[in-house]
Amino acid sequence: VSDQYCTVEEYIEAKYDLHVFKIGSNYKALMRKSLTGNWKTNVGQSILEEVPVQEKHKGWIDQVSQMFGGLAMCSLEAVVAKDGKEYIIEVNDCAMGLLGESQEEDRRNIAEVVIKEMELRCKPPAVLPPKPVAPVSEAGSRPGSSLSGADSAKGRKVTVETGSLRKDSEKVKK
Repeated sequence: VSDQYCTVEEYIEAKYDLHVFKIGSNYKALMRKSLTGNWKTNVGQSILEEVPVQEKHKGWIDQVSQMFGGLAMCSLEAVVAKDGKEYIIEVNDCAMGLLGESQEEDRRNIAEVVIKEMELRCKPPAVLPPKPVAPVSEAGSRPGSSLSGADSAKGRKVTVETGSLRKDSEKVKK
């Protein structure tokens, strides 16, 4: 037969499509209507209008976010049929296309989400205070060894840093 994949879906006579966006805690909905009568609202001329986000659409986008592990940014596209019934036809993660006159605001919101997440996850390691260096005696406890504090062959002093591997909670009580 064929080794190619294809699907067939029922044709929906659409009034418009609806785009719902979630960027952090900000939600937005846009309605796109064709002005040319084309059944594809993204072909030819169309009008794009920001509309209030309905609670059911907010619920939809929150469910999409949760389905994929709690996405901070995602969107969905729905087709609204002539009879008013809504069909979700697409969901996107952060690879969503920004639409409308508020794209600059959307970019700022995206930057805020990214910075907040980076500050949360990319903290620099804590800086530990330097360990005090124990004084080494002139004679040393082991004459002639590398820990004696003196280089016996050449007569030079060598400083050796010593310390404990114990954590504070493991210190020996006196």
